[in-house]
Amino acid sequence: MKFELGAAGMGTGGGADALVLPAFADRLPQAGNVPAIGALAAKLKPGMGERHAVTWLYGVDGRPDVLLVGLGAAADFGPLRLREAAGDAGRALVRDGRRKAGVSFALARAEGAAALDEAEAVAAWVEGAMLGAYAFDKYKSGPRSEPSLAFAIDAADSPACRGAMRLSLIRAESTIWARDLTNEPPNGLRPRDLAERTVERFAGTSARVTVHEGEALERLGFTGLAAVGRGSANPPAFIEVRYDGDEAAPLVALVGKGITFDTGGISLKRDNDISDMRMDMAGSAAVLGAADALVRSGAPVRVAALVPAAENCPSDRALLPGEVIRYANGVTVQVGNTDSEGRLVLADALIHAHRIGASVAIDLATLTHSVVGALGSRIAGALGDDALIQALKHAGEPFGERIWQLPLVDEYEAYLDSDYADTSNISSKGEAGVITSSLFLRKFVHPSLRWVHIDMNGPKESSSARGQHAVGATGFGVRMLTAFVAEAGRGGPPAEA
Repeated sequence: MKFELGAAGMGTGGGADALVLPAFADRLPQAGNVPAIGALAAKLKPGMGERHAVTWLYGVDGRPDVLLVGLGAAADFGPLRLREAAGDAGRALVRDGRRKAGVSFALARAEGAAALDEAEAVAAWVEGAMLGAYAFDKYKSGPRSEPSLAFAIDAADSPACRGAMRLSLIRAESTIWARDLTNEPPNGLRPRDLAERTVERFAGTSARVTVHEGEALERLGFTGLAAVGRGSANPPAFIEVRYDGDEAAPLVALVGKGITFDTGGISLKRDNDISDMRMDMAGSAAVLGAADALVRSGAPVRVAALVPAAENCPSDRALLPGEVIRYANGVTVQVGNTDSEGRLVLADALIHAHRIGASVAIDLATLTHSVVGALGSRIAGALGDDALIQALKHAGEPFGERIWQLPLVDEYEAYLDSDYADTSNISSKGEAGVITSSLFLRKFVHPSLRWVHIDMNGPKESSSARGQHAVGATGFGVRMLTAFVAEAGRGGPPAEA
């Protein structure tokens, strides 16, 4: 997909075979003021401007066809609505085989709507269109459907707009990489495959990639990862991506759960279909994608993406319920259930985050199903440092990456008591699963380390193609983390509440 700035594609002489108009449901009467529509203005109806509405108006008298995409009510307008409309438009244009489309924001500048910053509009459109037109068809027979669509955006060819377009292209491409990783079938992405793809992605950049494997896991104290991964014929690996774009900036550790497939281990899952357990590494894809965006944009930040990667499988070598693991910080854990393995590998990474000098650690994981029951499929749960959570929430909102803070209730820590070790990896009560899993992780967070845990099990995937999302992995967290780390690099992490 290609993008250009300026009005070259707006008329019939610009080579565009369609004109895209984002429009408000309650501001459509102003459409008569847009010459490109002409007589078609009389056909516009309020429903055509509703959120996610897509309407083709076929041109007459030599005018290009018009694709009207809905923004919803003008009062609700913001960058997210424009990203959604761009995704809906990109998908519709690709499906219809269009080659070049002009984009005009004339109807999105309606009186009563929020101010439309031109550079911000360009960024939102580029990003949304690329993500909306995404498809994971790598394993389908025949040629892959690479979008060959070009957009001519009616915006100034200014330094601000060019800079916004560059950054939005990077964010979208990094999110698409995260989606590709997460969508891979389990035989296409073993732990070693994830490590190799990471090495390949960052080759030739200023980032350094280190892969810890084999005996090095025990030597470095990654005992949880070694225990979880030992049941599989595909050995575990700890992936570390370091980028020092500004030596004076605080080091932010982004920790992502990298379970490339989760059978539950000896505590085998009982679901009829566990094929989506290939997405149990969506957290790792998010932190790697964020690191990719920061490196490629040359952001003046210091970041470490830490990924404990393993397959959780049953075998004669597998981790057994009741085993006790001693971690590098001295904490011993009795394994009550091998299907609660994500917290066991994240514990290693959180200890390592302090070891390498991080001042902030954000971990993302598809950790519990409880969070889906509490917050649904579009919102992730966040627990930990109040100020950091608010900063992350603010960073994610323009991209539709939403989090909601849940409390860390100290009284629930007793649910993790063990008769044989310092703690158990599962709760003795059938309640507060998101909170108790977070309390377990907190035991491996050094007191000097400011920390947030994000349980992203709900928004990791989409069941339908709508707005920015295609069916499958969403790449949730890439853009939120990128914006958060970039802001932290500029002014340091937000002060504690």
